Amino acid sequence: MSNLKPMKNLSILLFFTLFSVSSLHAQDKAFLKAYDKVWEIEEGYYRVMEAGKIGLINQNGDVIIPSENDQVWNLGDNGNIKVLKDGKLGIYNINGDVVIPLVYDMIWEFEEGKARVLRKGKIGYVNSDGNEFIPCKYDQVWDFEEGKAKVLRDGKTGYVNLSGYEFIPAQYQKIWPFEDGKAKVLKNGKMGFINSQGVEIIDCAYQHIGDFEDGVARIIQNGKISYIDVNGKPIDILKSPEVLSLSDSINTKADEVTTADEIPTITNDEKETDATVIRVFGTKIEVIDKDNAKEFSFNRFDRNRWERKNKNSNTNFKGHYSGVDIGLNNYLNANGDLSLPNDYSFLSLNTGKSVEFALNAIQQNISMSGKGNVGLVTGLGLNYNNYRFDNPNIPVMDNNGNLSSQPIIIDLEKNKLTTLYLTVPVLFELQFSQRNRNAFYVSAGVMGGYRIKSFTKMVTKDDGDRNKEKNRSSFGLNDFRYGAHVRFGYKALNFYGTYYLSPLFQNGSDPELYPVSFGISLYPARW
Repeated sequence: MSNLKPMKNLSILLFFTLFSVSSLHAQDKAFLKAYDKVWEIEEGYYRVMEAGKIGLINQNGDVIIPSENDQVWNLGDNGNIKVLKDGKLGIYNINGDVVIPLVYDMIWEFEEGKARVLRKGKIGYVNSDGNEFIPCKYDQVWDFEEGKAKVLRDGKTGYVNLSGYEFIPAQYQKIWPFEDGKAKVLKNGKMGFINSQGVEIIDCAYQHIGDFEDGVARIIQNGKISYIDVNGKPIDILKSPEVLSLSDSINTKADEVTTADEIPTITNDEKETDATVIRVFGTKIEVIDKDNAKEFSFNRFDRNRWERKNKNSNTNFKGHYSGVDIGLNNYLNANGDLSLPNDYSFLSLNTGKSVEFALNAIQQNISMSGKGNVGLVTGLGLNYNNYRFDNPNIPVMDNNGNLSSQPIIIDLEKNKLTTLYLTVPVLFELQFSQRNRNAFYVSAGVMGGYRIKSFTKMVTKDDGDRNKEKNRSSFGLNDFRYGAHVRFGYKALNFYGTYYLSPLFQNGSDPELYPVSFGISLYPARW
């Protein structure tokens, strides 16, 4: 009996200890009942919802972030918390201080104390103190390498340093990678060189500059080939044997204007002048050996001479291209249907409002029959494609250059992606009456295109105000595209259709989607 009493006392002590701990624990969590919903995102930290708004508190019930936000993310590795309020992103720290103000459309992850940010469709950088050391005025800012980052503004390229100073102005169409402290650049269609400080050590005055080899580079200026040194000074090849040797291998270099495959059969007359003649779209280019150097001569196409030479040829054929196309566009997946790949549902379209408009300004006809009812048609046009999205998301490029989406929280009125391509068709056309050009016809062939520009447009309403935002970017779109094109009609009733065989986005980086469009054609010149 005496042995049971200590056991009984121990059991009573253990019961009261557990009851006290349980009561204390319940008391610690009592403050959570004041909220509509609670998530424990880290030990001792709770995301809470109150009246549909989200905040953050700690284990003592102290408010770190007020419950007035649309979203509060988990704690980051550096103790920061990303917050979304009224469609804008910002960052708090664990003490409840605002590190980055809530004014940004997107904030990427911090790397080495800095993060890329997006505001009003423009990209910049902030540091860990929330200071925008690179202002949001660029269309793209690439990753920093060796203390500098390439930037793109209004279609022109430059460089900024870690202080945000644009030490190489964004005025170049292209900047090649730096090698040996200098980089090749393209400005206003002419090439030159800059050094690592952004100084033009060789003026942008050349049609082409090759790579330097042993301190010598080959240039083309005013259609003539010559040579310069690393300071941009001309070199006399007659006094520089190493340059003369370089000149002899001109047709074997990968960056040459011509290659062996491009050189046509040379006539006897051309052989007597030691010239290689190339004709491209009516322009005669002569490469002439003269005094151990190469000279270029360009002769424009003489239309009057061509018309006199071909005055007896049949010119009655007139195809169907020049005019206006109005239709609808969409895209198909690799299986040929309209379903979108996983994670790309934000690209879903409102087909009825995804409009295509094409202005086919220039047409060239090539007759292939004496009756004038069979021929080839080519030309030049501009093609607008509007992809109207049916969801509140806008496509953007993420930190790795891949396509992603940005949610739109405020009242949305319009949300679309627009592309503009320069188009060139090559079509075979058959007309079923040579007497009546308005008779039934069918035309089929290929359509090629080069992307001139692309942008997203978002129209929103905020407190009754109508706001428009444009973001110009490549969005990973292919610069070149090609596809099958068909036209047919009778009198004023004309139709067209296009299916592109090249994907809308660059291979390997974004969803495999193929543009398709169809609509009506108007030919004012034939009325």
